[in-house]
Amino acid sequence: MRIPCLLVSILLLQCNNIPERTFAPPADGVYLAASELDGLYASYSGILKDYVRQGDVDYEHLCKDPDFGRVMNGFRAVDSSTIHTREQGLAFWINAYNAFTLDVICQGYPVESINDLHGAGGHYSSVLLGRTIWQAYKFPIGSQEFTLDQIEHKILRKKYSDFRIHAGIVCASKSCPLLRSEAFVPKRIDAQLDDQMEQFLASEYRNRLEPSSKTIYLSKIFDWFKEDFTGQDRSVLRALWKFMPADWHASLVSVENAEKQWKVRYLAYDWSLNGR
Repeated sequence: MRIPCLLVSILLLQCNNIPERTFAPPADGVYLAASELDGLYASYSGILKDYVRQGDVDYEHLCKDPDFGRVMNGFRAVDSSTIHTREQGLAFWINAYNAFTLDVICQGYPVESINDLHGAGGHYSSVLLGRTIWQAYKFPIGSQEFTLDQIEHKILRKKYSDFRIHAGIVCASKSCPLLRSEAFVPKRIDAQLDDQMEQFLASEYRNRLEPSSKTIYLSKIFDWFKEDFTGQDRSVLRALWKFMPADWHASLVSVENAEKQWKVRYLAYDWSLNGR
């Protein structure tokens, strides 16, 4: 479909009318190193414990809490070039993605969906123009600027190649994985991501079995990012098997039986805000 140039110009002007946060770099020019983020993660965990319950966020009070603003300034003051290990990178970038997603919701709150923040052009036109909130909203981290899309696709997916990130990052929507009530930390990152995968699959709203029709209903995430789960000719079910609930294993018997006897269908995605 061709869009008249004037309409494109109007939509580009309308999209992403959320103002970027102002941020003053550290006066001494010294940014936080990835090896010294324990205090930042502890403060972020405190915010998450206060305002997140079973994945749902109390945005009304979170967005008014000055401590959340201080935590966000902490993330902005990190020098990402000091990330030297896989564990540091996974923890920092997942935390940053989720924190900046919370922050952009607060900038536009109250909203019914993150899709409301794409601008007057709406979700579909913003996707078509490459001007979604994930692509156009920029925020500083250290001396660089990033978008949520850059963090997800150019850093987490491309650099770390760990499909469990899809259970860790949260796009502020009901069908997303449950936002964790604590920060990810390098020392426990693998255990935390395993737990995220297990919680995600155990949530019947997001993934479920229907034994009567031998159908496995999975999150649309496993369809959108299928290639991340199916490397080396592996099926999505094989990738997910170790994270499935015990009652799933009892019904499916084995991954081989599941692949032969069960159908996989993907659930419609609920973009409603993960608020409470």
